[in-house]
Amino acid sequence: MSRETIASPSAARLRRPAFSVDLAGRLSGSWRSVLVVYLASRLFSTSVLFAVYEVAKLAGATFITPGSDRSFLDFTSSWDADRYRTIALHGYPSTLPTDATGEVLPNEWAFLPVFPYVCHLLMVATGMDFTVAAPLLATVFGAGAAIVLHRLLVTKVGHTGALWAVLLFCFGPMAFVMSVGYAESLFLLLMFGGLLAMQRRNYPLVAAAGIVASFVRPGALALALALGIHLIVRWHTERERPEARPVASEAAGAATTRSTGVAGTRRIAGIGTAPPALVLAARTSARRAWAGLREFVVGGRMPTRELTTIVVAGLAMAAAGLAWPVVAHVVTGQSDAYLETEMAWWVDYVGRPAFVPLTPWFLLAGRWLGIGGIVLVLAIIASFTFWMTRRSTLRLGHEVVAFVAGFFAYLVAVFLPQQSLFRLLMPLSPVLGTPAISSRPWLRRTMLLGGAALQPVAVVFVFLFTAP
Repeated sequence: MSRETIASPSAARLRRPAFSVDLAGRLSGSWRSVLVVYLASRLFSTSVLFAVYEVAKLAGATFITPGSDRSFLDFTSSWDADRYRTIALHGYPSTLPTDATGEVLPNEWAFLPVFPYVCHLLMVATGMDFTVAAPLLATVFGAGAAIVLHRLLVTKVGHTGALWAVLLFCFGPMAFVMSVGYAESLFLLLMFGGLLAMQRRNYPLVAAAGIVASFVRPGALALALALGIHLIVRWHTERERPEARPVASEAAGAATTRSTGVAGTRRIAGIGTAPPALVLAARTSARRAWAGLREFVVGGRMPTRELTTIVVAGLAMAAAGLAWPVVAHVVTGQSDAYLETEMAWWVDYVGRPAFVPLTPWFLLAGRWLGIGGIVLVLAIIASFTFWMTRRSTLRLGHEVVAFVAGFFAYLVAVFLPQQSLFRLLMPLSPVLGTPAISSRPWLRRTMLLGGAALQPVAVVFVFLFTAP
């Protein structure tokens, strides 16, 4: 075979692997293409849910949530969605339920109000049943989250990286929660929307997204943290740098140097004599060092109005993120109502220990795996830190990196890792746009096919038999 034949395009096509379809290359960067990807993923997830439901009924499997075996819509409105249904129809209890020993039982105070109240409004306006309204709203909010995720990443990593992040997000193992009556879709839309608004410096919109998200799912404080990092980055990278101007004393020194000649000398107290040029250089270096230190501490000249808006937005989000325990206290009259409610879900795993921030992961791992579990948690934290500090990850922008790091820190600080941990990791999805993934065809395809293949497994093990 000639060299020209080997180098021909037709020969190159023959040498390509059988599975070489560039999905991102076949789709445009418009929101319509992202919506097509999302709708295809909803068809897939709904099919998986329906298949598991039908097989479970035929096999006589036990449906843990009462009534979830009545219909497919009841099935997609089970577990947490059943709690949201109670809130939508009856609100929150004014007295915490307790067992015979007086310990608080799991109850609706662990679930925040925006999603069920939006469901209630739709039910009142249309006459829909909750089993229709909740999955419908979750699906719609998920479409918005996918579109905003693409917009968030496309300016940082390009169309290919952004669209592959959307593909991995929509077809991931836990993506089926965007087709059931859960609040995740709304929370993701608000978090991604807040980050996009932050990139575009629309700080009132950042505040609005963060405040609403604080009453959708716990963890919205990560957006406030990201805004704080954003302020620091702007404060110290966009300052106006005044051009260097010789001060009067430096000019005088220079004049002296010119009048006495380069070879002239000047007496320095405690040292003796030194060339004037050396004296001038030392003074100039000291002044520049002091100016640099002052500039770093004081920062630049950001517009006062913009600075005030950022600070007020951050404080408002922080206050909203800490408000729900106060609401629970006011309504129930019990100061630790929210904390005791959350820890009621810990009983089956670690009993009822005292809550200490930053210890839940170590507590669970040590209880079940001993010292090996502690080492495992440290390895996970170290691996996450390594991944977040890679150059390819930093290309996502400081807003995304700060938010993802902050949300992971929140999970480590206060959350006991149970089967629902996989669902709670979905806000970390922007890191799927890193070029370390999108630039490696074998890796991105493996992750896409692996995520889709694991979705039926996840539905069976963390939705049919246990709460996701």
